[in-house]
This record gives sequence, structure tokens and C-alpha cells, in this order.
Amino acid sequence: MSVKEKTTNGLKLLIKDVEPFSQVQASWRFLNNDNVTIDDMMQPINEALNEGVKKHCDKYLLAMSDWSHLDYKKHKSKKELVSKNKKATCKQVGYDLQTTLGVSDVTGEPIAPIVHNLKTSKKVYSTYDENISLKKTHLEELASRVTSINKQIEDKKVVHIVDRESDSVAFMRELQKDKALFLLRVKTNGSLYLPKEKISMKQGELANELGLGNKVKTIEYQKKKVNIYVNECEVEVKRDATKYMINSDGKRKLQRTKGETIKARFIVERLIDKDNKVVAQWLLLTNILDKELSAQTLATWYYYRWKIESYFKLLKSSGFNLEQWQQEEPLALFRRLLVVSLACVLVWKIANDTTQNAKSIREFLVILSGRQIERGKTFTHPALLAGLESFLQMMDVMLLYSPEELLDMKQRVSELLGLEV
Repeated sequence: MSVKEKTTNGLKLLIKDVEPFSQVQASWRFLNNDNVTIDDMMQPINEALNEGVKKHCDKYLLAMSDWSHLDYKKHKSKKELVSKNKKATCKQVGYDLQTTLGVSDVTGEPIAPIVHNLKTSKKVYSTYDENISLKKTHLEELASRVTSINKQIEDKKVVHIVDRESDSVAFMRELQKDKALFLLRVKTNGSLYLPKEKISMKQGELANELGLGNKVKTIEYQKKKVNIYVNECEVEVKRDATKYMINSDGKRKLQRTKGETIKARFIVERLIDKDNKVVAQWLLLTNILDKELSAQTLATWYYYRWKIESYFKLLKSSGFNLEQWQQEEPLALFRRLLVVSLACVLVWKIANDTTQNAKSIREFLVILSGRQIERGKTFTHPALLAGLESFLQMMDVMLLYSPEELLDMKQRVSELLGLEV
């Protein structure tokens, strides 16, 4: 039996038992069916999320939230475009994609998107709330999103992981009030109170006071091997929340608001190269006080945050070229985004499966993709996505032509091109 025959047989065996494949295929065909609602299109993604949480998570689901600008400044026909940075040399024109991705607390691998929002100049198209106000800031909307996600996930605790934009006392207090667990990257200029020493320090200064701590693991970072070290201390967030308000005369005024103290852990995560140089440093703040979750575990969870960046890359330059889509209506573009999101869910399922069937599928899809794979790797997510797209097209062709007609077409093309059959 040839390699191709083996991979084809493996594909048949696995796809027979993989429900998301039929769902992806159905979504592919009914993208523009107005009778299919956003909730309908999100349902198979939610089902895959619930299944993945039960299979791949231990006690927690990691919810990675981030924002990504979709650049459509060259797409003059698109509707509801948002213009930003009007005073800058190169202004941003497009939409604001707001996403939360579910990731396993055990493997760090993505399971499924939990929420997608597409913010335009007139509306926020969303998978969880049809009436999100355009006036809400990123963090105000995210606080509402966190509440919705916590209600949706019942079997596991959810840890919300967000990058430096989340360094806001008001945001932390909203999450604390909602009893939401968070692991946030913070900046150097915020202040923290050390209850044991009874002093306040800037976060950057406190990080300098803490030594390397314990080694977590060795990883590859920017194409070179580095070691992760972490250290931590107990802190309290006591400072006032600040927000700029617009007065009646149109001038901005800084408003300060006191609030309850948040007991937290301050974690310094450093990446050290072979020459003992710090190549990256991340300052983290979490309200997870349970010491059964070590600083090493929490640091590893934050390291997994790059998976949402990879997801955005899959949607954009490395996969589906989201910023090249020609849909003029943002709702049509949003619907198509949900279709490819479901395709990503299927690809992650295939990529994370350790069975021989899955291995055969990966080999088959890489062949279909026509992509070259870096030495030492057997597949990449972009290659699997490209192969899946080709396979879906093949399946449509096989519905239109019988096996005899396809063989006849092969003979005709071969004769026309002067190839040996």
C-alpha cells in the first residue's frame, strides 16, 4: 500500500468519527444562507468547546482575550469602516476584532474560540451580545464578556489571561466583584502595596527587587533557546482607579475613584538566554491566591498566551487572509469569520490528536496544501488549514462528478498536457 493510500484510508476512518468535519462542510456551503443565524453558526463551535474542555482541561479553562485591528484602508467599497489615528501619518482604517480563545490548562493547546466581536463604526457584531454599546472601551466590554463566559462554562473554573492593556485598577475591581479569576500582564509604573513590609512600590521597582527565583522550563523564543525563571511575592492593589472625563467645556479631567483592596500575587517572569542575559521580562498580577497553583504554573499559563496571537495570524497572513476578504457588508464578513473559526477548531482537533488516524490525516492534508514544512516538523497549522480547504473543494467536486467521470477527466487532461497516464 502506498503512502497516499494509507493517508487516504486514515482520513476516511477519522473523518467518519469527527462530527466537526460535517459541520465545517455544512457551514462552507451555507455561508450566505440568511436563515442561518449567528447563534446557529456558533452552536457547533460551542459544542466543540464543551467537548474539548471535558477532554483536555483538568480544573481550569484558560480564556485568552485580545484585540486585533483588521486593516481595510484599501477596500473602498466596505461599509461601516472605522478610522483611527487621524493625526498620524498612517491612519488605521478597518474593523476591530475582539476575541477570547479557550486554551487547555494541561497542554496549552487551543480548543475553540469562546467569543468573537467585530466592532465597526455603527455596530458591534457579537457572538454573545447583540446590544454592545459602541461607547464601551475595550476593558469595559471585556468585563461584560468575562461575566458572560463565566456563566457559559460550568464544569471548570475559568482563568482570564490578558496582555498589558488590562493593567487597569477599575478593570481588576470589576473582575474581582464578579469573582472572576484573572492573570494579567501589568506595566512598570503602577504601584502595589506590600502588606508584610507595609510600603508601596512601583511595579517595575518591585520586579528589580525580586531575584530570578525558580527555573520553570526551557523554551524556544525568537528562534533561540531560553530558560524561564519566575519569582513572586504577596501584594495588595490599593490605589485609586483613574479615568479621564470630558467636562461641559470640552476639556479632559482626570477622575479618581477609590475602591476595595484586592489581595493578589505579583509574579515576575524572565526569559534568560545562555549568556545569562534577560531577553524578555513579564510582570504579572493575579488574584488566584490558592498556592496549589504555583508561580511556575501561572507563568507557564501566561506563556501560552501567544496561542491567541497565532490564531490571529492563522486568520490573517498565515491562513485565511482575512484582511483580503471582499465582503462589503460587515455582517457577511463576520459570518465568514465564524466558518473559518470552525475550520480552525477542526484543525486543532486533528493537530492535537495522538492516534495513528490523526497522523495519517496530517500527512494527507500537508500533501494537499502544497506547503513546504520546516525541517524537523511534520506539519504546521497553516498547512493543515490549506489542506483542509483543498479537501473541502475536492469533496464538492466529487459530488458533481462520478468516479468514472473523474477518471475520464484525468485521461483528457493528461493527453492535452502530453503526460503519461
